[in-house]
Amino acid sequence: MDGIILAGDRGFCELLQRDQADIVGLSFQAVTDPRDVERSKRMLAVLEDGAAPVRLQKRYIRADGSSIAANLFVTRFSDPDRLVSTLFWRDHGRALPPARLWEAALRIRHVHIARMRLFGEDLCTDPVGSLLIGIYLAEAEGRNVELAEIAEFANLAAATAMRWLTLLEKRGLVQIGAGPPQAILLTQDGLGRIEAMLSAVYDVPESILLVAEHQQA
Repeated sequence: MDGIILAGDRGFCELLQRDQADIVGLSFQAVTDPRDVERSKRMLAVLEDGAAPVRLQKRYIRADGSSIAANLFVTRFSDPDRLVSTLFWRDHGRALPPARLWEAALRIRHVHIARMRLFGEDLCTDPVGSLLIGIYLAEAEGRNVELAEIAEFANLAAATAMRWLTLLEKRGLVQIGAGPPQAILLTQDGLGRIEAMLSAVYDVPESILLVAEHQQA
C-alpha cells in the first residue's frame, strides 16, 4: 500500500522493457509517466479507504524513456496488505492505446453536452450511452463510481438509472457491488465493447470519406 513494487511478472517486465531485478523495490512513481502520477496517487487513496477494485488508465515510462499507456485493474488484498494489478495494453499499431480511448470518451461526452445545450435535454436522451461513458471515464480516471454519482452524470433519476444498470448487469456489461456503497464497474466484456466503440471515433470507413470528398467536389 506504500506504492513499492514487490514483484512483476514477465509481461510487466516486457511492458517496461526492464528486468524484474531492476523494478523490485522501486516506487510506482519511478515507472509512472509524470503526467499520471497524481491520478495514481488518488487511486491509492481510494484503495486505502477499503474501496472495491479500481480500474485506471495510465502511462508508464519505459527503460528507453518512451511512454506507453496501459489499462490497470487494481485489487486490494489483506493479510498481508498488498495491491495486485492486472494490466492490459496494446501496441504495435493494433487497437488504440488507452490514452486515445480516454480522449475519445471525453469527446463523446463533450458532444453530448453540446447537443443538450443546443437542442434541449428532452431531445437528447441516451441513458445507456451516458451511463456506460460515465462508468468508463470514472474507471479511466481511477475513481469508483456509485449510483448517485452516475445517475447525476447521466441526468437520470436514481431509480431510473438503477433499472438501466440492472439490465446492463444482466447483459454482462457491468457489475454492481454489494452495498452500500454500491460501486459500479464495467466487466471485461463491457470494457472491450466500449473500447471498440471508442475506436470507431478515429476509424472512419473509407466509403464515408469518399462520399464526403465527392460532395465537396
